[in-house]
Amino acid sequence: MTKKHKFLTLSIKIDKLLPVKEHITIAIVVILLLLSFNNLKAQETFTLGDGTESYNTLGVSPFATINRNNRSQYMYYAEELYNAGFNITGNVVSLAINITELGLPSTLKPENIKIKMGMTTSFEMGPNLTGNLPVYYESSLENITELGWYTFVLDTPFAWDGFRNIIVEICRSNTDFGTSFSVQAKEFPSGEIVTAANYTNDESFSGCSLSNENILPSIYVTRRPNMQFTMTNPCDATPIGGQTAVTQGPYCNGESFTLSVQNGSVESGLSYQWQSSPNDNGPWVDIVGATEAYHVTSQSIATYYRRATTCDIASSTVFDFPLLVGGNGCYCTSLVVNGNTIGITNVSIETINNSSSSSPAYTNFTALQTELERQTTVTLSVNVNTMGGTNYTMAWIDWNQNESFETSESFVMGSVAGGANVNSGIVANIQVPAEALLGSTIMRVRTSQSVSSNYPTPCDAIENGEAEDYTVVITENLSIGDFKPFQSNLLIAANNAGIHFKAAELAIQKIEIYDLSGRLMFRKNVGDQMEISITDFKPNKQLWIIKVDLIDGQQIAKKIIY
Repeated sequence: MTKKHKFLTLSIKIDKLLPVKEHITIAIVVILLLLSFNNLKAQETFTLGDGTESYNTLGVSPFATINRNNRSQYMYYAEELYNAGFNITGNVVSLAINITELGLPSTLKPENIKIKMGMTTSFEMGPNLTGNLPVYYESSLENITELGWYTFVLDTPFAWDGFRNIIVEICRSNTDFGTSFSVQAKEFPSGEIVTAANYTNDESFSGCSLSNENILPSIYVTRRPNMQFTMTNPCDATPIGGQTAVTQGPYCNGESFTLSVQNGSVESGLSYQWQSSPNDNGPWVDIVGATEAYHVTSQSIATYYRRATTCDIASSTVFDFPLLVGGNGCYCTSLVVNGNTIGITNVSIETINNSSSSSPAYTNFTALQTELERQTTVTLSVNVNTMGGTNYTMAWIDWNQNESFETSESFVMGSVAGGANVNSGIVANIQVPAEALLGSTIMRVRTSQSVSSNYPTPCDAIENGEAEDYTVVITENLSIGDFKPFQSNLLIAANNAGIHFKAAELAIQKIEIYDLSGRLMFRKNVGDQMEISITDFKPNKQLWIIKVDLIDGQQIAKKIIY
């Protein structure tokens, strides 16, 4: 910790000198100090861990290929980086592990590798593994053929904040197994828990999808692989712009994807802000909370993304080249030429009552959702800002879930002249169709200011206005569900121990459990049994739809509270 304290002391001295030497540029002083105290090259490698022993133990070695699947997490302390000579924020661009023994047979290689990283203020791993860490490296095969340091060049640099401890997760999934690769590791004193792991030889699992349950025996939690961290030096000028990249789709089905930048600056001292826009010319809007080198998000419409990369010392920013993320399954983009406050200020339908600022030109509120029951009537109310003109407002709900807003799915919300945060003109009474598909779909609300009395379409470009998207979940009308009557030859009962099924004549083949939106939540093929209990579906005190397939093809459905 000595170098860190020295740096802080000299920083205080600078503060005292500034009133006397006001003409000295702060940025130059800080850059000189950082380079002087750290003596950094463009990149420098630091070894964390001085262990000399070799281990091939499951969990301790990420490549313990005696099992097909492994998910290991290791903690590396900030103090270790300080002591190694790196005591500022920095970008990790590669990691390396010292291989001391190869796995057998010689054809056995680690497969389907992912390296995930994160930061924590905790000083020990556990009791469980940390979930949802971002992926910084991915490969289908690691061709490890020699002993020594094996390096993983990260696909995206990992930005270390300079003070939190680092968690490194290495997970893999092999199609075959054999003897394990050994790695050089350090054994910490008893009580210092630096490793957690989950592993299995069951080929039906994927190593990187194993649960957060830590099954590593306590005798091994103090052993951690020695690891080399290659770090970059601080920036001192305008960063180099790169190309925005995205992980493989699909992109508009509710699943998350990861944005990153290729071929841009990777020095330390950089800060980031991700932005989005309905078109490549803007207006660009900062994405709240998206301040990492990468960004994980989801969307319902095709959207342009870019990253603003700033060298903090030089106070200079570059915008990386934007990327359109879209394709099959994406709703059309609502384009607006001008950026202003002519737009939507409130949308209210069932449990959604959302007030907004009437800008930017498009806002994705699909994280907000409400349930609409088939063959019921609901009211939709919209407020708008007009800035003195006349606004015309429409809404659409994609009842048939074909990613297109059709005329039959539209609702006129009226027109209004003048005023701020005023009703659009009509409060719509919406009849939810009996044939509306069950499950989640998109509702779009759009207002446009027009001198020609034209109502907006869901997609065409307009001069002034705004569009907002929301999620509505179509559910079955419980009073008119079209299930077959409950059969006397099958008994279904539920208690705290589970859901119990007993057939009187025909054997049970399959059991499915749905929520009221029609989403399949549980499925089990039971293999022609007359009596069975489901104990691995947890109770939630809500209404479920149970469907049972019998051996003769007959299907029986029942609603239960569980």
